[in-house]
Amino acid sequence: MKKILLILLSGVLALSSFAQSAREEVLATPEKAGGIMYAYPGPLSVQTPAPRGYKPFYISHFGRHGSRWNCSEDDYLLPYGVLKAASDAGKLTPVGEEVLAKAAFFKEDARDHIGELTRLGMRQHQDIALRMFRSFPEVFKGDPEVTANSTQSPRVMVSMFYFCNKLESLNPKMRIDLDASERDSKFVADRTDEARAYAASPGLKEVQDAFASKCLHPDRLMGVLFNDMEYVDRNVNKDDLFDQLYELACMAQNNEHGDVDLLYLFEPDELFDIWQRNNYRMYSSRGSDPRGGETVLTGGMPMFRHFIDKADEYIGSGKRGATLRFSHDGYLVALTTTMQLDGCRGKASTPEEVADLFSTWKVTPMGGNVQWIFFRNRKGDVIVKFLLNENEVGIPVETDMYPYYHWKDVRKYYADCYKL
Repeated sequence: MKKILLILLSGVLALSSFAQSAREEVLATPEKAGGIMYAYPGPLSVQTPAPRGYKPFYISHFGRHGSRWNCSEDDYLLPYGVLKAASDAGKLTPVGEEVLAKAAFFKEDARDHIGELTRLGMRQHQDIALRMFRSFPEVFKGDPEVTANSTQSPRVMVSMFYFCNKLESLNPKMRIDLDASERDSKFVADRTDEARAYAASPGLKEVQDAFASKCLHPDRLMGVLFNDMEYVDRNVNKDDLFDQLYELACMAQNNEHGDVDLLYLFEPDELFDIWQRNNYRMYSSRGSDPRGGETVLTGGMPMFRHFIDKADEYIGSGKRGATLRFSHDGYLVALTTTMQLDGCRGKASTPEEVADLFSTWKVTPMGGNVQWIFFRNRKGDVIVKFLLNENEVGIPVETDMYPYYHWKDVRKYYADCYKL
């Protein structure tokens, strides 16, 4: 009976964080409409103490880079150029002129920083490392074996540096083996060939584009910005400008530019719909969309196998330490899908259903991360718990100690699922 109650409790706890509808969450916190642009919120709950007698000895981690500037200079130049031309022609409203001034600010702020990590992004990784160290100090005491690998993207490497530098400052005896090579990309930035082909398939793009056409509503905003709709029809790509201003508005939080707000331009339903479009694109190409079946479900297998292999290595050898990996948003989604984490395994029958089954701001905000925390008792029994963005989450495995799982049960479940 105790086991059954704990299994039921795990389901209740998993569902509780998703009880509020996605639309309600966007209404309450418009910044969440940024999805993958949402600045890391930090943990939303406290850690459940380990069962008596169990001590942490190994952490397996994957982290997305922290907050950044936009990745293309055009993201800043194009909206500014459209608004500046309209201003020169006398076609902007007073609100349009205000938006032009803010677009000019963002353009200048991003100059020579395209795609780079912001100061907030650096602090996010320092803070995650600090909480990891404080939550599981036994893992890092003395001279643990800790490795860190990243893609060769500068913002990812800088994220790794700030994370590892913080850990080493907390234990000066610790030396972390860092690397960012092409070899590392085989597991920190890779998906199966089948998953890549499916994500690029014309059939999927057709479905995504059909849903996207239902989610863009630029006309109202154009009327707020411009005083001449005939000018707009002749000179402005309304969908593109709407998209570009949405990105500027959502990215402002990653530079802590709260005083240069653009989110007020958008109605709540407009923000929700454009997020919903982007959210569906991620879910359908990297998530648990039944349209993709096993092809998408196993897309994160290269990194997932690395998690399994390293867990086997540390458990079998009796070593203590951590494996740290740093990469990008889509690979985090692919990994959490293959792991079948709560909130990452829902099956939607229509694009409209996805919003309340999968959410980019919950899974892969800037600085998003997954952690497998391993514990051992004196008898050598190993248990594990899973953290998504430092919050405890479940997998579809029976347990009598949620949020902890017997590793032998987890290992068997994954072996049976994926023939490991």
